[in-house]
Amino acid sequence: MTPPAPSPPRQLAGYAALVLAVAFAIGAGVYYFLLAPDEAAAPGSPALPTVYPNTGPLVPDRPEVGKPAPDFALVDARETSVVRRLSDYRGKVLLLNWYASWCDPCRREIPAFLAARKALAGQLEILGINYLEPPEKAVGILDELGADYPALLDANGSVASHYRIPGMPTTFLIGPDGTLLAMRAGELREAELADFLAKAGLAYAAR
Repeated sequence: MTPPAPSPPRQLAGYAALVLAVAFAIGAGVYYFLLAPDEAAAPGSPALPTVYPNTGPLVPDRPEVGKPAPDFALVDARETSVVRRLSDYRGKVLLLNWYASWCDPCRREIPAFLAARKALAGQLEILGINYLEPPEKAVGILDELGADYPALLDANGSVASHYRIPGMPTTFLIGPDGTLLAMRAGELREAELADFLAKAGLAYAAR
């Protein structure tokens, strides 16, 4: 026996429920990809990024060459009870380098940074900013490569978002007075490093 066809009110209710379900799914997708970019996870990152108190961008300004690099506060990757600011590292030319343990170009450029710091004997400092990873991964890649320079945790990506980081790695060159001198998205190869550092007045000959 064929069941009776649903009445028009029931049909309308069913269509309305379907439309609401589709709208909810689309809305959730728009929120995730457009309204909450800081929560998008990178390969190897925690499922839910850690949010450390009293960290993140400290000024509304965005990075612009020739102007002060926007200050921010992040926890130390090796000592997560300590919050450090970008402005704490003034006084030397600074390579501010966003990196992640899953990023092969990051692994390739870190040894070049170390060689430049050694050759420039106290004129250059490096500050690593790890993107969306827990402390053990942030420090693990540095220990593996013999990188003893300071590193901070951009644990929820808020500073990367503020700095408009397009991907890993990304490196900024900052003068001793805090002025942003140059920016490089992507791997900074050793052959290119001399020209990059020259923008800060440093004379470096790659190996």
